[in-house]
Amino acid sequence: MSATGYTTIYNEVLRDSTLSLDAKGLFAVIKSFVGLPDFALSKRRLGYACSDSGYLLNAAWKELKQKGYLQHYFSQSENGAFCHVYNLMQHPSAPVDFVYSPAIDRPNGDVVCISDAQRDYTNISTAVLRDKSISLASKGLFALVSHLMKIPDFVLRPEGIRAFCMEKIKHFSTLWKRFKISGLLKQHRHPAGEENRWTYEYEICETPDLETPYLTNHHADGSVSTIATIGDFLEKLKKRVSRIRKNVSIKKNDKPRAVRRKERRQIEQQLNADALRRRFGNDLTGTVVTAFYNIKHAQRLFIKGAEITQEHRETVAQMISPENVERFLDSTTLDLSRIKNPAAYLQTALFAFLEKQCSTDASADEAPDKPLADWEQAWLAQKAEARRRREEAIARGEYQD
Repeated sequence: MSATGYTTIYNEVLRDSTLSLDAKGLFAVIKSFVGLPDFALSKRRLGYACSDSGYLLNAAWKELKQKGYLQHYFSQSENGAFCHVYNLMQHPSAPVDFVYSPAIDRPNGDVVCISDAQRDYTNISTAVLRDKSISLASKGLFALVSHLMKIPDFVLRPEGIRAFCMEKIKHFSTLWKRFKISGLLKQHRHPAGEENRWTYEYEICETPDLETPYLTNHHADGSVSTIATIGDFLEKLKKRVSRIRKNVSIKKNDKPRAVRRKERRQIEQQLNADALRRRFGNDLTGTVVTAFYNIKHAQRLFIKGAEITQEHRETVAQMISPENVERFLDSTTLDLSRIKNPAAYLQTALFAFLEKQCSTDASADEAPDKPLADWEQAWLAQKAEARRRREEAIARGEYQD
């Protein structure tokens, strides 16, 4: 028997096939705190009683509210403080989520269990329900299996248990495996008289047992063998994960972090990043700096699936200037919120823009000078003569503006 006693859980909740194991586990955890002195119900407080993330806990909390098992009322006192109270229902009811009730005279965080005189319930070890190392799904399975094992002539099988919850086969198999690994369920396998046929018996533990094997084989000759203990399983899993990590190739930048930071500062100085931030904002400027850094310093550069040679990259990088960046941003309409990888998108667009600038400058340098027409030569000669006469008049002091 647990040192902290037992918690009464209604079997109707455990048998509800529309309720997930996480929600059943959360219901059981809340029920274990009902009536506890100075207890104030909150998701933060429940987070200390399970090993689940805040996301899973919040999802189970919302599910209990949507199914009508947890009712949430609030009121406001004279000093303006809000008071939140909860009703834990034995039967599913209409959803009551954050409903204003001015007649509340209960303390903040108070939770009351609303039940009838029905005696259909199962006593669950409170120590398991409040164990912070056990997940909500394992607690839900623990409560459900405890109830089903007390039904006369009920053959305990994973497929039969899954009929009382909403999880699909694959997800349920994962949760069932975790439930056994948690040390709450022991499985005994006996030969059925035929080759490769077995019958199964289950033993539930009121305290997690991580020392003895979770699967025991009883052979026809009377010998007993085990698959592994929980510790052996976890040790084997650690070795497998470490071996996988060694075999996975991780691409790392060979340059030290200080060198990369220095190169990025040089790019910011070259682009006059402060002026760009005032015009285009900090986010867009930072993305542009990252794109230019990749063009200039990345180990390998791919534009539209083709790798760019280092010589061509250096030629394009020479066109990096604040004027070209401002010209590009002024001539382009960007909606980075709709782009999955803004830095890669700007990297391609900027490279194409600078490459076009290089070709334009090269064609301008290589273009030969065209001979002047006769009227252009006559006009230039006339302007030169007028300029000579004006200079002579200025020298004699006869020129008047």
